[in-house]
Amino acid sequence: MFIVLIGCFCNTVSAQNNSFAKDNLAIWRNAKNRTLAVARAMPADKYAYAPTADVMSFGQQMAHIANSMRSMEMRFLKNAQWNQREPNAASMTKEGVITLLSDSFEEVIKTIGSLTEADLSKPGKSFGNPPLNKEQSMLFMFDHITNHRAKAVLYLRLNGIRPPQYGFN
Repeated sequence: MFIVLIGCFCNTVSAQNNSFAKDNLAIWRNAKNRTLAVARAMPADKYAYAPTADVMSFGQQMAHIANSMRSMEMRFLKNAQWNQREPNAASMTKEGVITLLSDSFEEVIKTIGSLTEADLSKPGKSFGNPPLNKEQSMLFMFDHITNHRAKAVLYLRLNGIRPPQYGFN
């Protein structure tokens, strides 16, 4: 019985020292660096490239990552409105898209770093089945980034460009 109580106490102390959000900041910083490396790998004159007419261009994929990250950050993590429309990458320079992407990651990382364990269990993404708490919303956001970055990597390959090396750390 005593050993069980000690185990419960240790788990409680450990849980108080760990935060899903803060423990994942390095992962989000790595995602930022990987995404920016992909964005930088495509030459500026290929930012308008799309493999078919019915999909986003490379530049739009990058702008979409940036805008959707901020939209989800505001709606899911801050429970606030996001009324900004996705920028049209065709009217932006490569450097402008990269700056937008970098700034968006920094804002999201800052918000994630401010979340407490208590915040993480509160409602986040409210539409869909099932609704998600903030911790689950962070995972949803990360999955969305990965989806669009993977598409961008394919665009690089379709243009004969070797994508940056992938690594989790």
